[in-house]
Amino acid sequence: MAYTIAFSGKGGTGKSTIAALCVRYLTEELNKSTLAVDADPNSCLGLELGIDVKESISDVREDIIKKKMDFPVGMSKENYVDYCIEESIVESKSFDLLTMGRPEGPKCYCYVNNLLRRYLDKAATTYPFVVIDNEAGMEHLSRRTTNDVDMLLIVAEPTMVGVNTINRISGITDELPIKIKRKAVLLNRVHNGKVNETIKKKITDEYGLEILEQLPFNDGITELSTDAKPMQLLPKDNEIFKRIGSMIDKLIAGN
Repeated sequence: MAYTIAFSGKGGTGKSTIAALCVRYLTEELNKSTLAVDADPNSCLGLELGIDVKESISDVREDIIKKKMDFPVGMSKENYVDYCIEESIVESKSFDLLTMGRPEGPKCYCYVNNLLRRYLDKAATTYPFVVIDNEAGMEHLSRRTTNDVDMLLIVAEPTMVGVNTINRISGITDELPIKIKRKAVLLNRVHNGKVNETIKKKITDEYGLEILEQLPFNDGITELSTDAKPMQLLPKDNEIFKRIGSMIDKLIAGN
């Protein structure tokens, strides 16, 4: 079974960037085959990985609903769904990317979602690592898989607004039907490398959450983001890349 690292947080906190760097470290430095899953309807992970995504799971879902029983001769609905999902996965040299896309509309998607869930559960067993970029509440993911999440990292900025968001996300994830084995906080864009003690205590003492990493502002990442360039272009000696690598090494060692 794959070791699954999931990222959650508000839009704009840098979680897609961090998820992309996580994928890069696993594949380039550890030579681990990885399935990257963009489960955020905003769908930014492909851009961060330098991948042009032409079709998402939501496109597959809508196509199946539209076709109803008009499937290729000799192909069951289950096989057709498997085929369409495989076609929507973007394969790169070192990782594969699956993009969830938009949430459902007003139609009934129960049967199709069950087929998607079955496929995704099966696909996750063929990779040693799965990295998932989620929306804040992870609802989009919980409808698509029954697999456990080994590590959930809630990404937030070290402000009181960010702290309140951490608490809300943590509460939401406690109610999800999937099991989250470990949950921690990753504070991003920390000024001068220091986090206010009140904020730290709020996270650790009041909410009972571990602060796994504190990442500072980084000019290299800012420049790439400003120019809409992928994180694959970030130099390997960049402080953020090295710290994310160290974090992943510790996670794997403790698994």
